Amino acid sequence: MPCAAIVPALLLSALTPLAARASGLNLLVWEWGISPDVVRAWTAMTGVEINQIVFDNGDRRDLLIANVNAPIDLAVVDSAHVQPFGDRGLLLDQSGLPLPETSRSDERSRAMCGRYGVPYSWGNTGIVYRADRLKEAPRSWADLLKPAPALAGHIAMTDDQEELLAAALNFMGRPMNSGDPEDLRRAFELLRAQAPAVLTYGLPMTAQQRRDIKGRIFIGLGATGDQKTLNIGGGGRENWRFVTPREGAMVWTDCLVVLRRTRDPGLAERFVTFLAQPENGAANAVFLHQPPPNPHAAALLPAAMRDDPQVYPPPGYPVIYRGPFPTDSLPLRRRILSALLAIHDAQ
Repeated sequence: MPCAAIVPALLLSALTPLAARASGLNLLVWEWGISPDVVRAWTAMTGVEINQIVFDNGDRRDLLIANVNAPIDLAVVDSAHVQPFGDRGLLLDQSGLPLPETSRSDERSRAMCGRYGVPYSWGNTGIVYRADRLKEAPRSWADLLKPAPALAGHIAMTDDQEELLAAALNFMGRPMNSGDPEDLRRAFELLRAQAPAVLTYGLPMTAQQRRDIKGRIFIGLGATGDQKTLNIGGGGRENWRFVTPREGAMVWTDCLVVLRRTRDPGLAERFVTFLAQPENGAANAVFLHQPPPNPHAAALLPAAMRDDPQVYPPPGYPVIYRGPFPTDSLPLRRRILSALLAIHDAQ
């Protein structure tokens, strides 16, 4: 049975006790995906706990959201997946949520999250690397996808087909959500050539926690803010950096959604409103090391963060906004990922 099918079942069994916590809200979120200080402020104000259910892969997150037996009230979902979940009747419509102007995100972010989501954070997909291990900072996807011999055995990619193919397609100058079979074939050939140098197909921040891998990752596929999580996991040493490849910033927007199966829609939406307040959005952005979609929150950020190319895409770089890929390309995309994992496991 494929790993992606095993993990949701294990997660679901682990989540079952959460269903009994009627006083809390269950939030599906990336690891280190929300500020502990903001969560504590919410609980101090309301007495309601936030039970975090952590995921490290978009495909596994999507399976949990689709599983009506998973006790989840809210989730952080990238914008390209919000509308399909809403169309399936899994999400509550939040277009009428009464947010004051100061709590409203910019127009582009609101459009990307649509009726069913409230913008939570944004950033772009790029390269994370250890500055203490690389003599020069990577500048292009080529530094990761066509690595120097010295990096062999020190590369972490991801087992998320969407992110993996987006990087390859962007390097090739093709749309990162392309469904063209020829584009995907060429992307596979590129990734297959890289495979012998890959240490693991897993997010660097998750993989580095494994005893057999810890300390061996020098470079990997990542996103805005991942370097902070990697530095936390590395004992606080500021060795990890994030860089936007010169081929362009592949910008994504994460949205906060309320699942239709939530036990208390009013309480869940109250939490959404709380997070949207500028001071909470700014505190969360500082913790995540990601830009807030609310301009009022962005104005509260430290100047050093607003000028940091690890947070905001460097000026002059091409910007490509993430969109959904054709669903009829999903079988081919999954076959590509399965083939890469098989090649890697056979090495």
